[in-house]
Amino acid sequence: MLDPTPNMRRLAEAELQRAELEARRLARRAGWIGIGLLFAGLAITMLTLAGFLALSEIYGYTWAAAISGTALVLLALVSLVIANQKHQGRAAQLEMQLANRSVEDARREIRRDFDIIEKRLDELSMGLLGLFKGSTSNLPILTLILGAVAALSPALRQIIMPFLKRTEP
Repeated sequence: MLDPTPNMRRLAEAELQRAELEARRLARRAGWIGIGLLFAGLAITMLTLAGFLALSEIYGYTWAAAISGTALVLLALVSLVIANQKHQGRAAQLEMQLANRSVEDARREIRRDFDIIEKRLDELSMGLLGLFKGSTSNLPILTLILGAVAALSPALRQIIMPFLKRTEP
């Protein structure tokens, strides 16, 4: 009988790989945001004190505060703009495309496996339905059992079908 387990395992591995890629991308982005916030915090602490004191001697307290605040806001905005960039490198794009393709291939193979299983079960159920309705009353029970086994396994079908063709009238 057909076993879809390897294909399901491959699908799970492909999904895991895609999730890992996405997690790495998000971690990189979070790192840039963290760096931006760290710079903003350090800038607020250090530059505000040093810059304010230096500028207050030249421009007075009000203008010194305005210049220091503007510079700090610009540094924080530059960091956040770098973190918010959606542009990925060519390698990252190709890596994500390959991960998406392997997920789709695994899903397609699992669908194919389940379609084959469904077809074989339909064949088997039609044979059993015919047995219960009595339309196969002229066939020996061994022929029915061999036919059901042949419907489940392609390897056994190649072995059994020549015998079934010889025994049928």
